Amino acid sequence: MTIGDTSVRTSADAEGAWRVPLSPMKAGGPYTLSVSNDAGVTQQLDDIHFGDVFLCSGQSNMEMQVKASMNAETEIRRADYPQIRLYTVARASSPALVHELPQGGSWKVANPDNAGDFSATCYYFARDLQPHVGVPIGLISASWGGSAIESWIGANGLAAVGKNAEVAMLRTYATDEKLAQASFGKSWETWWKGSFPQDAGPWAEKERAGWAAVPLPMRDWKKWGDSDLAQHNGMLWYRKSFTLTPDQAKSGTILHLGQIDEIDMTWVNGKPLAQSFGWGTNRDYTLPAGMLKAGPNEIVTNIYSGWDMGGMFGPAEAINLQLKDGSKIGLGDGWHFRKAPKGAGDPPRAPWLAIGGLTTIGNAMIDPLAPYGLRGVLWYQGESNAGNPKPYRALLTTLMADWRAKFQNVQLPFLVVQLPNFGQAVSSPTNSGWSDLREAQRLAVRDDKLSGLAVIIDAGENDDIHPPNKQIVGQRLARLARHQIYKQAVTANGPNPVSAVRRGGEIVVRFEGIDGQLVTRSALAPIAFEICGAGSDTCRFASATVQGDSVAIDAPDNGNVDRIRYCWGDAPLCNLYDGAGLPAGPFEIAVR
Repeated sequence: MTIGDTSVRTSADAEGAWRVPLSPMKAGGPYTLSVSNDAGVTQQLDDIHFGDVFLCSGQSNMEMQVKASMNAETEIRRADYPQIRLYTVARASSPALVHELPQGGSWKVANPDNAGDFSATCYYFARDLQPHVGVPIGLISASWGGSAIESWIGANGLAAVGKNAEVAMLRTYATDEKLAQASFGKSWETWWKGSFPQDAGPWAEKERAGWAAVPLPMRDWKKWGDSDLAQHNGMLWYRKSFTLTPDQAKSGTILHLGQIDEIDMTWVNGKPLAQSFGWGTNRDYTLPAGMLKAGPNEIVTNIYSGWDMGGMFGPAEAINLQLKDGSKIGLGDGWHFRKAPKGAGDPPRAPWLAIGGLTTIGNAMIDPLAPYGLRGVLWYQGESNAGNPKPYRALLTTLMADWRAKFQNVQLPFLVVQLPNFGQAVSSPTNSGWSDLREAQRLAVRDDKLSGLAVIIDAGENDDIHPPNKQIVGQRLARLARHQIYKQAVTANGPNPVSAVRRGGEIVVRFEGIDGQLVTRSALAPIAFEICGAGSDTCRFASATVQGDSVAIDAPDNGNVDRIRYCWGDAPLCNLYDGAGLPAGPFEIAVR
């Protein structure tokens, strides 16, 4: 192998893989890489640059493309950055480790032809950073909309945070899918019976009262005209009865259920068959021998949708039982549905699901990259975990450790985007899953000296979970990288609270990381501060004033104040900034 003035000789392993170390190369290019074997066959790659590579990962807000961001047409037209290179890892998942990247990816120059389809946050980050560091920047975007953090963490890391049983089931799935599906189905049934002990479970019901015909043609249940389902995010049960001859029962091989959104758990004749995930994707299930029988048969499917459309979409001709000879028995009509009982939450998810499972996305989209020489990781994720934020601090800490091990770099920096404002603005203190998750992000980053937090609590949209202003996200990440990674003399991520101390009738919160001085916007004083007791519903808004590098919050001596919250709620209004225009982020801090 030859690149520039360097030539190296090595041997490939039994699978044809090889790797050679290079001495440090001068940043820049272009270089030509030439590889030859002993048979005289040569391959050549041109226009190679040496510089810093960043991995950008997370869910939909990291995946969101430049063409969907604010002022997209102008941004794409102006995209002319030959020193920035782009690589998008195609979506893929696997229950076992994968060594090769999904097909379809290639390095591209950041220009009008390529920038529009790339991650907006990742691109705007590099565009703002590159002039300040003076070296080429490579960007690897590996994201999947809707994915939970557990989908990205390796099996060993998940086992370390108490996911041993789920990891064991995932490993079983990798070698014996039918056994794992049956085992998970039984655990799903146990969950249902524990949640609704008076309900035997629709897969085992003897009576069919309370079931209604599914309207045809099959479509989103929100379009059925049923007022209870018009805004329904959650579960719905479907069932279908059909009759088979003895030969048909022996010959049935694949059950095709057509398009389903989003997660289905399916039984045939009371026995669990499979759970899978997809947004309007086809469900095709191979049937174990003996699952069908001569005479009456029944399919029961629980479908869960957490947002937007939900249900079984057909079309009718796509729903059928395929026989060994390739012929099909139509099952597209005669379906019935039943609503889930009140209080039904999210059902269990099999560990092999893509965005809601464990480690499967990381196996297929991150492990094949390792041990690439990364300069840093940008992580923008958390929306899918906001419904259960308590474990997130430990999970984020585990993710960082897991990826540092994968990339063989214990000093690998992580730049974490804190969730922005989204949802309903409120007029009184409230508890919030989004706030709890933001706090988990803040604390995980605070405890990790190699990571930094990009605060964007002022960059969201109350009614859009995908805010289009990705330019400001990129700007704050670039500033954070200059401070955290390149050690340049810029403040990092805005005012950070370091202490809260009672002083007479006030609680004084001191901040660090301030550029210039603390300032307030659109008011003479900071708003959104709360004084709280020990209980979860004891918080109340309090007046506050800026005092140098601190904020003094009114807290009468007779008030029981154990902690201070700032900028709490799904979509809070916050007005405390520093001189660089960086906001103080949401936090909760104990009073000393």
